[in-house]
Parts: sequence; C-alpha cells; structure tokens
Amino acid sequence: MRPRTFILIIVVLLLLAAAAVLIFFYTSDGGVADIVPGLGGAEEATPVAQEPGAPSPTATPAVNFVPVVVARLNMPAGTVIQEDFLQVEMRPDDNIAVQAGYIFSEPEAVVGRLTRVKIGKGQEILDSMIALSPLDLASMGSDLALYVNQGDVALAFPINRYSGAAFAMRPGDLVDVLATMSFINIDPEFRSALPNFQQLVDQQLLGDGGNFLLPEGVQGRLELIPGINLVATIGPQGATAWGGSDEALLQIPRRVTQLTIQQAEVIWVGTWKPLGEMEPGPQAAPTPAAEAQPAVEPTPTPVFERSELNPDLVILSMPLQDALSLKWAMDRGLTLDLALRSQGDNSVFVTTDVSLPQLVEQGGLTIPESPEYDLFPRADEVPPPSLAP
Repeated sequence: MRPRTFILIIVVLLLLAAAAVLIFFYTSDGGVADIVPGLGGAEEATPVAQEPGAPSPTATPAVNFVPVVVARLNMPAGTVIQEDFLQVEMRPDDNIAVQAGYIFSEPEAVVGRLTRVKIGKGQEILDSMIALSPLDLASMGSDLALYVNQGDVALAFPINRYSGAAFAMRPGDLVDVLATMSFINIDPEFRSALPNFQQLVDQQLLGDGGNFLLPEGVQGRLELIPGINLVATIGPQGATAWGGSDEALLQIPRRVTQLTIQQAEVIWVGTWKPLGEMEPGPQAAPTPAAEAQPAVEPTPTPVFERSELNPDLVILSMPLQDALSLKWAMDRGLTLDLALRSQGDNSVFVTTDVSLPQLVEQGGLTIPESPEYDLFPRADEVPPPSLAP
C-alpha cells in the first residue's frame, strides 16, 4: 500500500472518532456546556474573581416608592387647606416620616383642616403640622395663636376712630404706627421739668433769727428793662405773682412725629372671642370661572367677620422688637396712630421726622410776619374739630 493512501485512511478514522465523541456529549444530560467553559446559556453566572480574605458581596436592596401628600405652594400657619394647595408625589419608603407613619397618602385626609405651622412648598404634610379644626386646639394652645406669623408676637393696641383709620381695618391688612413725642427740658438731678421752684433767703432776717424765707417763686432770669433802665426778674407765663402757678404753662413741649413701626399685620379687630362663639361670615358660592382660575397663595386670615361695629382695640402681629417699642410708647403716653397700607404693599420706608424746625428749615415753610390784625376768637381758644360721641 502506498504511504499516501495509508495517511488518508488515518485522517478519515480520526474524523470519524471525533464525530462520535461530539454526538455522545450532545445526547447526554450535561451537554457541552458542562465541560466546555464559555458555552453556558443565559442562566449561568460567570464566577467573579475575589481576593482571598475579602468579605462576600451583599446584594443591594430594592428601593420602593409610596405616594405622599406634599404642599404645592407655601401655606402660612392657620391656613384652611384646600385641594388646590396639595399634590401627591412618590417618595422612597426609607424616609423616616414614611416609616413612622406621619405622612398622608390621600389629599382628602387633610383637605379642610388647619395648618398648625408654616408649611413650605414641596414639604411633606405631616400629622403634627395640622389640626382638625379651630375647635380642636385645646391641646395646642390658643386658637388666636394660629393666626400669628411665625417669629412674630401678637399685641393688643387701643384705637378710636381717629387713631384706628376710621375702623376700616380688617384681618390681613398691614399698618404702620406713627408716633408723636413731646420733649421738655428737665433738671438733670431732680429729673423734673424746668424751671425749678425756689425760695430766696433774706440775709438780714437770717442774721436776726427771723423768718428769713421769702415767698416761693419760679426760677427766672435777670433782664434789663428798656425805658426804665432797671433790672427785673423775668419768669415763665403761668406764674402768678411768683406764688401758686399753673405748671402746665411753665414750659411748652416741643413735638416731633416719626414713623416708628412698619408692616404690622392686623390679625383681629375688636375683642377676641373663641372661634366657637363666633358666627362665620357669608361665604360666596364658587363660580365656574373662579374655579378655573389658578389657586392663589393662601393667607392666614380668619374666616370669621368681626362682631363689633365700633371696636376699641386691634390685635397686631409684629416682630418682638417692634412689640417692645410699641409697649414702651403706650406706657409713656405717646400719641399713636395707625396708617393703613394698600393691599400687597411691602415697601420699607425711610422717613424724616417732622417737627416745627424741620418744617421751617427743610419743608420750605415761611414764618408769617406779625400782623396788625387777627381773628376773633383767639386761635388758642378755638376747639379742634370733633365728632359727636
């Protein structure tokens, strides 16, 4: 047999043997994937090399999301929550508030309730932030406190028709406080108004042991009287023969008026009563056009009408420092008036105090010359305009 034919027969035999081996493995239970690396199916995980002594990797837990009711806009304290003020967002369930059960998943659970604190836009509505109603506040404090801005305090301020803007104020209005002060000169030691009362001493009677004190008088000043060329003691008006005098006329106060407090919010007009004793004001029925309008920012104003036609006080909300200034001004008897601002006016004014010298020097006021005639009765005898009580 030729060598070439012999080699050809050997190759054919090898091919037949290889085919038989492949058929055997393909027909077995293990298959090729059991013995051939890299031929596994999609269900087989490729082993990852791991350093000796390293901890075994842990599987990352899946994060679930749950519906949570959040604020769609800023809501001040005391806001009656409406459906337009809310929205539902998906938040992770590993949130502490979610795990503690303080959140709400349905807007209907909080609609119609009151916000106990200020809630910011996008903030989760928690159970501790709201109350069922103004009548459900026994454990939360005063119902009036619901309408006090966060960081402010409420202070009652007495008013009348003049100082209280003719009783035109309503809850939610902003007012400024105008103060008029009267200044006088005082004795730095006695802390009393000048001039002082005095009693002169007769030195001759003092030496003789007699009654050396002259009648009581008011300190004046020595002036040379033209025409008679004599020196006389000039005293203030009101001193009668240097004896008993009207102290109110001894010194004329100097008045100055200035803007003292700005943007104090009116939270009630009149004497406060528990909300359960007040009748709700008329509620206008919503119209289709009004319902189609976008929701506006809620305001922490009461939903009750005032019950007094002529209130004698107003409750203002303001920062504590302004409350201290107003308290001091009331205790010192300053003349205080409230100026009503326009709706939405948050301007901060810088004003110049007003006094008679300021009006003359800076206001262009001209002092009138002394005329040879006047009106009757005298100007200081005419009562100011007033209304019947």
